[in-house]
Order: sequence, then C-alpha cells, then structure tokens
Amino acid sequence: MPTHVTLYFTAKPTTTGTTIVAIPSGPFSALTSAPSPDIKVLNFALALETLEAELYRQAALRLGPVAGGTDMFGKHITGLGGAATDLDLAYVIKFGAVEAEHQAFLTAVLGGNWVTSAGALFDFGFADTNNFGTAPLSRQQTLQLIYAAEQTGVSAYLGGAGPGGLAPGGTNLAYAASILGTEARHTATVAITLNALYGTQVRTAPLVYPVKDLGTAGGPGLDTALAPDAILYGGGQVAADTTVSGTGRINPISGPNGFVFVP
Repeated sequence: MPTHVTLYFTAKPTTTGTTIVAIPSGPFSALTSAPSPDIKVLNFALALETLEAELYRQAALRLGPVAGGTDMFGKHITGLGGAATDLDLAYVIKFGAVEAEHQAFLTAVLGGNWVTSAGALFDFGFADTNNFGTAPLSRQQTLQLIYAAEQTGVSAYLGGAGPGGLAPGGTNLAYAASILGTEARHTATVAITLNALYGTQVRTAPLVYPVKDLGTAGGPGLDTALAPDAILYGGGQVAADTTVSGTGRINPISGPNGFVFVP
C-alpha cells in the first residue's frame, strides 16, 4: 500500500468570471484574497469532495469486475472481480454517487468562482502501474483508504464551522452541517463493513474516552474538529480505535503539488 496518496493538481486557464487557484503553499489562513471567508472554506470543502468522488469512482473499478477501467492518468485499473451485490462494492457505488452530488452542489453554491479543484488529477494507487510503483491496493486496503478519507471529511467539516470558518447562522453553515451528517454516516458504515469482512475493531463512532486518549483536541464521546490549517498542514489526533491504524492520527493532506493523503 502506498505510504501516501498524492493528488496531482494541474493548471487550467482562467476564464471570464472564474478564478482558478491551487491549494495555497502557505497556511490556509493566509489565503486572504478570497472574496469572503465562506468562499475560502467552501473551496476547501469542494477540494475534499472532489477527492472523495474520484476516490469512490476508482475504488468501484478496483473492487468490481476484472475488466476494470482507467484512472485519471489513463492507467489501467484491474478489477478484483467483485459483484455489485457484495457488501463493500454496494456501498462504494452508492456512496460514490452521493459524493458526486456533494461536489456538484458545492460547485453550484460557489457560482463558478474560486474553484480550487479544477484540473485535479488523482492517483490513489489502484492502477496496475501507478505513480508510486507499488502493487495495486487490495480489497481491504481500498476500504481502509475510503474510511480514512471519510473520517478526515468529518473532522474537516467540523473545523470549517469553527473560528475563522463559515459565517455563524448563515445558509452555508447549514449546508455544511447537512453534508457533515452524511459523511459521518458513511464513516460508520465503512467501519462496520471493515469489521464484518476482516474482523477489525474500528469504532463506528467515538465513545466515552479519557481525555488523554484524545490528546488536546475534542472530548469524551465527541468527533474531533480540525481546522483547515490542521487538515492541510499539521494533522490532528482523534480517538485511537476510530482509526484503522490504531494510532488516532489524522495526517495532514497537503503537499507541494496538491494534497498528500496518508490513511
């Protein structure tokens, strides 16, 4: 399994009425030229939803029929031979459709302005000859990567509702809260699927943990909010047995050419 997943961003020309930017090279909070804090945070959310939508698309190819398909670099993904009725593939197909809807919804809310995810090329390590030079992800590794993405999304949406995030009481905050609920359900469902298929012990939700188990973030029985800067640059700590690694670590996902995503 790759030690990280790089999401390669490529440049697109700016068109009338649309400003296309990359993930900033400095702290997310330093991106001050956005028209409003909501626009900045919603673009961050759109980048994550674009990640998830493409992750589910490629995961469905990997888990599905042997014929497979191609990733965004045109490289072949050989399927593992699963059926659409299999527990994992059934959820991957359904959840992928939901994430694509989230992506389209946020794009519409932004009105075509400041679309940070435009032109993104994603390699998740599913292809026969991927950019990491590693063997394609296994069935279990595929689910682990999806779980990590969904869990990161939960903490990211919570962080976007905090200080410096979406305007309190605004419509966009309500949108984010609605999506957050869906992401949390996805996370729980993938955890249940991993546990059912592989006998793992991933928690489906935070329980009552001593505060020391959560480090300095969150509290007993709570999901942990991570601000955009933490998601992009520092990572954060959550309850240990709500992560597939068992470390409780959510790693940062930024890199010099886009996101670096470590499950």
